[in-house]
Amino acid sequence: MGDLAKPGGPPAQRHRGPAFVRTQRTLLSKNWLLKKRHWVATVLEIVLPVLFILLMTALKSLTSDVTVPAGWSDTTATAGDSSQGSSYSLVNSGYLVQEPTLWGLMLYLGLVSASELHDTDSLLSQDATVCAYTVGYAGLVSADAASPYAVLPACQPHVTPYKLAIAPDNDFTRAYFFETVKQWYPRVTLNASKQVTLPSFNDSVLFFDTEADLETYVTKVGYGKSYETPIVYAALVFDEYPEGDAIGTFQSIEYSVRMNSTVGKRGMPGAVPRTLGDPAFESPFQRTIEQTYYSSYALRGFMTLQTLVARFVNCMPEWNATTKSTTGKCQQPLSTAQTSNDTDARLFRSVQSDVLLADGLPMAFGGSASAVQQQLMSLPSATREQLLKPLRQAPQPYFGTTVAPFPIEKFLSAPFYDQVSSVFPLVFILAYLYAISRVLVVLIQEKETRSREYLKILGVSENAIILSWYLTYLAIFTLSALLQAIASTAGLFVNSDFVLIFIFFLLFSLSVLAFGFFMSTLFSRSRTGAFAGMVLFFFMYFVSSGFSSTSSIGSKTGACLLPPVALAFGVQSLATAESTGVGMSFGSASLVVDNFKFGSAIGMLFLDLLLYTLAGLYLERVIPCEYGT
Repeated sequence: MGDLAKPGGPPAQRHRGPAFVRTQRTLLSKNWLLKKRHWVATVLEIVLPVLFILLMTALKSLTSDVTVPAGWSDTTATAGDSSQGSSYSLVNSGYLVQEPTLWGLMLYLGLVSASELHDTDSLLSQDATVCAYTVGYAGLVSADAASPYAVLPACQPHVTPYKLAIAPDNDFTRAYFFETVKQWYPRVTLNASKQVTLPSFNDSVLFFDTEADLETYVTKVGYGKSYETPIVYAALVFDEYPEGDAIGTFQSIEYSVRMNSTVGKRGMPGAVPRTLGDPAFESPFQRTIEQTYYSSYALRGFMTLQTLVARFVNCMPEWNATTKSTTGKCQQPLSTAQTSNDTDARLFRSVQSDVLLADGLPMAFGGSASAVQQQLMSLPSATREQLLKPLRQAPQPYFGTTVAPFPIEKFLSAPFYDQVSSVFPLVFILAYLYAISRVLVVLIQEKETRSREYLKILGVSENAIILSWYLTYLAIFTLSALLQAIASTAGLFVNSDFVLIFIFFLLFSLSVLAFGFFMSTLFSRSRTGAFAGMVLFFFMYFVSSGFSSTSSIGSKTGACLLPPVALAFGVQSLATAESTGVGMSFGSASLVVDNFKFGSAIGMLFLDLLLYTLAGLYLERVIPCEYGT
């Protein structure tokens, strides 16, 4: 007789897999009955975001898209046809920008100093006029009180000069570069009777021992407040240069032109626009011609100083290593243009068309631009020669030193996105407020009515209950995201990839679910929890308002830990891509637009889904429940 099985042996194997599946089926059936019972609310969860998209599409249809022609064109509608952009000639459109001469830049610095007189309460009006005129037009701008061309002693307490800076201070910069340029740009009297004189390079420059000294100077307290602390408008910083016997030979020279890039009021750029960042400035979806950046570099002195160094390097003046001095004579004779009437007339047009001279001198000659041109044309030959001397150095402005943008290709512009840019993301946030409230209600009501505790008594685990709701809302939000993608690509985001839009809306919907689950663990009353969750979710959106196009890519990506911020940045990227008829695709999702990638929004929404779910699971176990454990 075989051994009989003894009582108390190992329990029979439990088939948990099939049981878990049966449990999920039961829970999903229960959830479906609840959703079916409240079918109106369920339908609104699905279609409300779609209705908002259709509403925005209807508003978009009220605005005509503009076909911008190829060439030097913009989105301004032509007369009689609001759907056709305007095209211009290069010369007469303002796209062509001429670099001012160094004479014009130095006059401009004096005029700015004269316009910013301070502590003038103790000055008589006529004395203030004298101070402004002598600094602005008479060329009395030197910051050296011992100079015969210094600011008048009575005016010095009221004037803060604007200067050009050179660093470092050594034989190459002072005895070689500075002495050569000083010979090219002496004081030039335009009208002796009116005492109109262009300041010299010698009177317009400050030296600093090192670049560090320059930086220390512009950051110290009291900088730019008095005659003794001039404002540095721009600085030439030589980083690599010949030394000792190598001076006067053709060697590698590296330098930086440093100017104020501080953003002014209402986002206005500084003397030069800020193009550095993390990552570097770029605008991959731009199709129009942006004039601010290149014209700022051309008109505000950056390119003028760049041309000055180029002329010096091409000239490569003679250098006496024994006396450490230069005659200013070019070692490369071909760098200097030959004198002729035709050549001089062409070069002198750079002076006549100098925008800084044209804007600054009329007040000295009766307020008339034609009077300025008449004065320039009637200059004595010696004065004219002074103005022409530096212009003969290569690169010579035979056609004027001009800057022009490349022409653009034809494209379709959608001005609607620019018109609604301030509220566009907010519309999508409002579309999901009802969804977040419903998620909170169903999850909290289950605890409030003790249904979850009854299920636990019957042996259903907490994880199974939560999973059933995730699966339920996965089906609901998948259908909703599909409808949103169809509606979007049919009218609102017609140029964007359908699958990409679907993934974006689906992940945001699921992050809403995860956020709702996280918030549900903190409340035991559905009405209170739903209200608090909606308010918090709505106010999370306003975090995105604290960022601008210049905010770092890291800070923007980090802020996407809040799902509404990720949605806001993502929708802004979509609108930017659509506004120029390009649209968003899998290939362009990794492009940086205003220091943000659309792909980052998708990735962060997926991370939000995981983080809020894990946080909710943790809090569900550690926060005491009102009923049960």
